[in-house]
Amino acid sequence: MASAATVERYGWTLEPVRGGRGAGSGSRVRVLIPGPVGAAVGGRSLAPPQPIAVASLALEAIERYRRTTPRTLRLAHGHGLTVGGRTLVMGIVNVTPDSFYDGGRYATTEAAVEQGLRLAAEGADLLDIGGESTRPGAPEARATEESRRVLPVLRALRKKLDLPLSIDTRKSSVAQAALEAGAALVNDVGGLGDARMRRLVARADAAAVVMHMRGGPRTMQRDTGYDDLRSEVFRFLWQRTREAERAGVGSDQLLVDPGIGFGKSPEGSLELLTHVRELRSLGYPVLLGASRKSFLKALGGGERAEDRLHASVSAAVFASLRGAEIVRVHDVAPTLEALKVADAVRARVTASRDREGTRARPRRGGRRSAG
Repeated sequence: MASAATVERYGWTLEPVRGGRGAGSGSRVRVLIPGPVGAAVGGRSLAPPQPIAVASLALEAIERYRRTTPRTLRLAHGHGLTVGGRTLVMGIVNVTPDSFYDGGRYATTEAAVEQGLRLAAEGADLLDIGGESTRPGAPEARATEESRRVLPVLRALRKKLDLPLSIDTRKSSVAQAALEAGAALVNDVGGLGDARMRRLVARADAAAVVMHMRGGPRTMQRDTGYDDLRSEVFRFLWQRTREAERAGVGSDQLLVDPGIGFGKSPEGSLELLTHVRELRSLGYPVLLGASRKSFLKALGGGERAEDRLHASVSAAVFASLRGAEIVRVHDVAPTLEALKVADAVRARVTASRDREGTRARPRRGGRRSAG
């Protein structure tokens, strides 16, 4: 229905529609927007995505609804996280025997704490502590075992660091114990699909990452076909964030993650990485994790996860330039170094675009400024 041309303005995706009913060529667009924007356009609520006529009222509503940056996310234990300036880096600490890249390397409390301190020293903005592998085909860990792995690490790191700590878990019982042990954020690959998890996050006044995954780690790669991958991911995240807010989680406590490699083919993961900016129209910061993942092999990265450092850094830079505000990585130092350049380039491009927009803005009377 939409033409191939896509105009991106402030993270909102506008696709010209050719031959719309009752409209001339290019006079309508397909806009990826959540319901509240639709409410601002003539008082109508628009389910995403939905074609709407392009009029000054619609564009003004989009501008009003666009959340200003930078902004601060509220986390538990008095932590805050400012997003929207430079790209933030979440360092991964897997306290597991079977994770796809570093499984077993940090399986002891001492090794995991040492790794967390190392990543913090390299410049990580927050740490994500996980006690269950979510690699494709991985068996589910018992909640008691998962807690046994992560809780001592969380307690030790909270004493030694002032960084926000995240618990990577799908289980509300593990999340509750982790929040009590010092975690300020719940990174739920289950997408807050469990009502108990939503209520827990709200009750603890914690933040949460809502990630898209179809099925579970054991089954997610059995069927990676989608009629419309981007629309399905968008709708899923839109629905789950609405459910979280209805449960009492604040809009300034939610992040979204498209779930690269979770129930996606290499081509699907690349499509989501390329169009990650679309998810910003949900109104929440976007977190993306591509580090060391197997889809990078299909793009020319290393055969083994151990050989995908350069591919991982490249993916993090591209994600940043395409709209991700937080990247989740195993290798903090090289990623941060590359992101400094990417952030500087993005800032220069944005400033140049703003200057051009100011010069092109019509004056009163319809005349454009010269130059």
